[in-house]
Amino acid sequence: MRSEDGVAAGRRQIELRHLGGLDLTIEPDQFLDLGEAAWRGRTVSFVPPSTSIRAESWGRRWQGGLLTTCGLSAVGRAAPEDGGMHGRAHLIPATVTQREGRWTDGGEYELIVRGSLREGAVFEQNLTVERTIRATHGVSEILITDVIRNEGFVPEPVKVLYHVNIGWPLLHGGAEVSVDAAEPGAAGGTSWERELEDPAPGVPERVDAFVAIPDAEGWCRARVAGDSGSLTVRFRSDQLPYLTVWRSGASGSYALGIEPGTCWPSHADGPSEGKVGRILAPGESFTVDLALTFAD
Repeated sequence: MRSEDGVAAGRRQIELRHLGGLDLTIEPDQFLDLGEAAWRGRTVSFVPPSTSIRAESWGRRWQGGLLTTCGLSAVGRAAPEDGGMHGRAHLIPATVTQREGRWTDGGEYELIVRGSLREGAVFEQNLTVERTIRATHGVSEILITDVIRNEGFVPEPVKVLYHVNIGWPLLHGGAEVSVDAAEPGAAGGTSWERELEDPAPGVPERVDAFVAIPDAEGWCRARVAGDSGSLTVRFRSDQLPYLTVWRSGASGSYALGIEPGTCWPSHADGPSEGKVGRILAPGESFTVDLALTFAD
């Protein structure tokens, strides 16, 4: 479908429904990211007070949604010539190559959306992403697979961060966030958790940077749980070795970001090696697997 009014006017959208209590939109004009998500009939993805998708700054044009891809050449604060805050990815439209529902051999009804994207410029980087989004009728889980490739002729750093955004009512005072990760340089410990506070006017945001700690099968988990349910984000530390947790406690901008990536944001505290990104040789590619699971 296509939105006809308001901040998102003119944008293509794809709806996924009846996913075991989860309904959401996919945004082809925003890097094939995940837009508004409703759990048990209530919107739980962060909805910011945006001005316009053509506004002058990240804070005014960001649409929020369940997943925003940051990168591919900048994450965090960056100069305009480098794409500005969180890079250009959220401004790149996808070429949608597949959108269908089909029965599997196991008798499940699977929803598939696939598309291709490119961040490139003359004399600069030429990076492509092939994104596949999968869901199953009756199952409250979204699976995302990205294949990121350097189609240029010189090595390029890939800075990509998957900005998973949660808002009220899943987020509230007393809700808990926990991650399989450790603060850089910390001795011992394989997890970190915090209890969230209620929003209050003017509370400053906080960015915590971590090194992901995998289980025996290589998967890491980050989870937020509240009175309305929980969201668990799973990713692989060999693909996304770093994790950022963004906490905004300000009234009107009350949000939590769970953000695995190939790097930390430029403004996060941590060693410089956590902000370089992954270097891809000409023609080289790597795969990212991400799973978002809602539960009561």
